[in-house]
Amino acid sequence: MTLVRKQIIAGRFGAAATDYEDGAPLQADIAQALARRIAALSLPDTPRVLELGCGPGGLTRKLGATLADAHITVTDISPAMVSACRAGGNLPARQAQYLVMDGEHPATNGPFDLITASMVFQWFEDLGGGISALTNLLAPGGVLAFTTLAAETFHQWRRAHEAEGFEPGTPVYPTCAEIQTLWPRFGTGYVEETRVNASFANAETFALNLRQIGAQTPLPDHRPLSPGAFRRVAKRLRRDGETAMTYHVATGIFTRETA
Repeated sequence: MTLVRKQIIAGRFGAAATDYEDGAPLQADIAQALARRIAALSLPDTPRVLELGCGPGGLTRKLGATLADAHITVTDISPAMVSACRAGGNLPARQAQYLVMDGEHPATNGPFDLITASMVFQWFEDLGGGISALTNLLAPGGVLAFTTLAAETFHQWRRAHEAEGFEPGTPVYPTCAEIQTLWPRFGTGYVEETRVNASFANAETFALNLRQIGAQTPLPDHRPLSPGAFRRVAKRLRRDGETAMTYHVATGIFTRETA
């Protein structure tokens, strides 16, 4: 079931490769904020970098500009996204290596001075296991820097479903405190949080946006709403005056100890 679900996720993001950036301005802002944090890190002059979930290259471009002398291994679970990122010329050829890879189960050798991912970890089935696998690839003093979705994400959507007697297909994301407990013992880390409200005309527009960027894969075994049930949820959102969806974003920074 895990492999099948990951294949579905990869296929849907791959189908969105061409239109992803047009539908994801908020994701671009989140990547920009992560890039600013990375620019402030103390990294070697020629860092070895692993990027997970590159998509068409939003964060990749920023890494190339910020870390001009880095060697960057650029990866995504979707072959189409890797191809789009490479074709987009986001990095000079001398600076980049491209791989199709599931970031939760990294199939590459370290060590890396920086491992980074923007809005990827929410697709992990075992977040703690994924963080453990990735931090084991860090060089001494290396940094894991990521953003992911946290517990209050789309709470408006969830509340409208529950008010109408339905269970939403959106995942239950961890709290920032829960993420904080996942750091391994061989370093130190912290988690910060922000909340951003993205405006949508109605429930239909929100659902269409998720499809446009390939992010519509529901929880396993979730049964999609019937058209009538969806209309009830949409009506509930209108009745409650909800014209925005909250993205609750956790930013995690972990540094491996040097000895």
